[in-house]
Amino acid sequence: MKRFWKYLLILVAVVALWNTGIIKPLKLFAVFLHELGHAFMGLVFGYGLQELNIGFNESGYALVKSKSWFSSFMVANGGYLGSVLFALLILYLKRTFFKRYILGTLAVIFMIVSIKYSGFSFTLIYSIIFTALVLLIYMVDNENVIEWAIDIMGISSLAYAVYDTFVDTILLQINLKFHLIRGWKVEQPLTDAVQLAQMTGIPAIVWGIIWIIISMFAIYMVLLKDNKSRKRYY
Repeated sequence: MKRFWKYLLILVAVVALWNTGIIKPLKLFAVFLHELGHAFMGLVFGYGLQELNIGFNESGYALVKSKSWFSSFMVANGGYLGSVLFALLILYLKRTFFKRYILGTLAVIFMIVSIKYSGFSFTLIYSIIFTALVLLIYMVDNENVIEWAIDIMGISSLAYAVYDTFVDTILLQINLKFHLIRGWKVEQPLTDAVQLAQMTGIPAIVWGIIWIIISMFAIYMVLLKDNKSRKRYY
């Protein structure tokens, strides 16, 4: 139960500071995980990753060469679902012996991907800063500091992934149809959901709803249900 309240505290703080510069690095971290989700699917189902970049404005893209329709389908789904599952994996591994290696592993992955697939770009600069912060945390060598850093990154990434799915997929599609918010994205951007709609004929908003349902179910199973299962009765 203690973990639940800790996660709730982090979530409330993240929401309260959502539009401030303090949360910006965490949002960029979530975007990086999103693009890594596409990249992972490209490695498994396609011909691998050709280029990956994230932008300071929280945009990003992963250039993947697909093998087939199914390959493209899996790659398109890999972004939002991948970012949620990666964040949950980070929070899950924190409970294992691998806890002290999570931040270092992330830093190594970010640096390798940035050097190989981004070149000299904002992505590389972000990875260098991220790695420097990780090294600073390890230099402090405090178990609580490491735990809080992992929890903050994990919960923030979950919050951003769910929020981004709702706003840039579900709410965006509703606004494009009914024009509830004037002046907000009057043209439909080529998002993951739109690409899936073009491939399958299923509306983009439906894909957003599917992602939200899967994400919330995964969060419940990994965080909330696991928390209940650890209760002991005597």
